[in-house]
Amino acid sequence: MTINLILLTILGLFILLISANYLIENIVSLAKKINVSKFAIASCTIAFGTTMPELTTSLKSVLANPPHSGIAVGNLVGSNIANILLIMGVSAMILPVQISSGKLINLELRASVVILLFPATIFFFNLNNNISVFISLLMLLFFIWFFSERMRLEKKNIIEKINVKQSTFFLLSKIIFCVIGLIFGASFLIDGSVQIAQYYKVSERVIGLSLIAIGTSLPELMTAIMASIKRSHGIALGTVLGANMYNILILLSIVEIIQPTSIVNNIQSIDIFVLGISSLFLFLFIKDKKITGLEGFILLFIYILYIYSIY
Repeated sequence: MTINLILLTILGLFILLISANYLIENIVSLAKKINVSKFAIASCTIAFGTTMPELTTSLKSVLANPPHSGIAVGNLVGSNIANILLIMGVSAMILPVQISSGKLINLELRASVVILLFPATIFFFNLNNNISVFISLLMLLFFIWFFSERMRLEKKNIIEKINVKQSTFFLLSKIIFCVIGLIFGASFLIDGSVQIAQYYKVSERVIGLSLIAIGTSLPELMTAIMASIKRSHGIALGTVLGANMYNILILLSIVEIIQPTSIVNNIQSIDIFVLGISSLFLFLFIKDKKITGLEGFILLFIYILYIYSIY
């Protein structure tokens, strides 16, 4: 029984990661056709592609009957924590991450504050259905403003157009096929994870914060590691920052709109605290314009302590 559940979960995760990998490749190819800069590719196109596992997993969870909002919220909050503590930690331990300053980075920092305040406000003030849904709608509007502002700043960093041999229609067809793979993979992952949680009497929130969050963050992890090895630090940081924006400002907002009180019922103080600590560390590192190997180890150590504490 347990082995079958584990195999089902692994199969779902495998399909998710393979689909996400090919999705990223095709999204980047499309982006190159329309003259997009390296940081924009990372923070917009790659970040969007790498958050597709979180998107499909969270939506499938919250739309299920009965809904598994604990998995959805845990996955999104846990992924953001993993993106900073685990992914940036591992990346910096491989090779120190150099961070360039500028208006775009400052914009990302301001958005990071909103990312923290959004779930924290709903949780600590125990906001009711109407107010939490209204705030979620505001977050979606904020993301639209943030995205347009980032694109405005990115116009100064346009790269030379790259000739991509594949037609736009063929690339879009492959993207659709990858999205279908993501949906099936998410279904297997959720079914297996829910049954594992029930078998071991572990809450869906904990499974979402740990097992599913780490699993769905693997595309970001692999992208950041390869970027660090190739010394493409803008891609490593851009992928993490961009993914965090999508996870909270869009996906968590949508989850709260579909299933009000999801945040209040499935977040605890320690989750907000660790999310705040990770955001503070990111802010300090960006101010220092680098993340050293020792600092990367500290991030990873904090993440291990957090995972240990929630169990």
